[in-house]
Amino acid sequence: MLSEQKSKRSKLLALLGAAHSLNHSLFVIAPPLLTIIMDDLQVSKFVIGMVGTASSFIYGAGSLIGGPIGDRIGEVKTITLCLVFAGLSSFLMLLADNIIVYALSLILIAIWASLYHPAANSLVSKVFHENTGEAMGIHGMGGTLGVMLTPTVAWFIGKFFGWEFAFIFFGVLSIMLALILRDSVKDSFNNQHFRKVEFFKILMIPQLWRILIFNISIGLFMKGIEYFFPLYLKENKQMDPMWASVVYTLVLAFGVPGQWIGGKTSDMFGSRKVLIATSAGVLFGLLSLQFLPFHFLAITMFLILYGISFYGHQPALNSLTGAVSPERMRGTAYGVFFFTSFGIGSISQSLAGFLADTYGLGAAFQLLTIFALVALALSFFLPKAGIKEDEK
Repeated sequence: MLSEQKSKRSKLLALLGAAHSLNHSLFVIAPPLLTIIMDDLQVSKFVIGMVGTASSFIYGAGSLIGGPIGDRIGEVKTITLCLVFAGLSSFLMLLADNIIVYALSLILIAIWASLYHPAANSLVSKVFHENTGEAMGIHGMGGTLGVMLTPTVAWFIGKFFGWEFAFIFFGVLSIMLALILRDSVKDSFNNQHFRKVEFFKILMIPQLWRILIFNISIGLFMKGIEYFFPLYLKENKQMDPMWASVVYTLVLAFGVPGQWIGGKTSDMFGSRKVLIATSAGVLFGLLSLQFLPFHFLAITMFLILYGISFYGHQPALNSLTGAVSPERMRGTAYGVFFFTSFGIGSISQSLAGFLADTYGLGAAFQLLTIFALVALALSFFLPKAGIKEDEK
């Protein structure tokens, strides 16, 4: 019986890793194909950028809805709906002969895809009571692999078959995975009952507030670095754009083992200690990038320190968030949690862009480093453990 249950949990985690990969893949299809898309739709960088910003914000804000839905109808059902309808929304790209239809398709994808993270992390935290951090790390590795590998696949499909078919390819994979998830898991991990979701009770948990404030500080440097890092390498480190893209891919590559290390060590030493260590790693990585004398050394140290530390913090923080949240409202808690990083954190792109235009990218990265310093300071105030069993 125990062996059978372990096998079911392992299959679930593998399927969720694949779903996490596809969830992120849907948002890194367009970047390598932007030139082709803009030429086809006859739009400017500003217009295509506004569409991207809108879809990104919706992706973050939608988690506020995805969490309560998961609490009401069950996480597996929510994830299945997310995969199916995000996949179906990609087919609208076939009709995208103007920017309005393209934007509508991308926004619909973002709406449905936004349901994923709170439901999936809630499910992982409930199913893997022991070794939660490691399970979160393995789940996170799937998402990181998706971000790392998708641009190359999308470019190849878009170049030779049309950019619309790059979206449809990943949309079809999402629908197929949803059917596999539904048939494989069935009701094994889907035993929630309909209930009233008490959204504001989540905001009354003091331990969760400390996590949310810490998570905002992470979002404030994360989104800015994610957006401007390749350009920073080009302008401030005199790196060829092609090699800047390679370096960015390597950051993601270091993130794959970083996810596993962060999850495993959080189970061994506690999430708070891991978050202090990874926050320090992020800060020293940014300082190395900007102030070490030799470009090769500066970039190498950043790759190792930031790549492992930033992605290593994710399973530890996800695990801690689950530990301080009552099980009956855990999806809702994760919804608020993801909004603070993906939604509020998107402000850093505008702040960094303003500083870059006014004072240069060096000043922008100094601001992002200050946010990382704030995150390190806040990490010392994170809760050490979760709520008691009778509070769940």
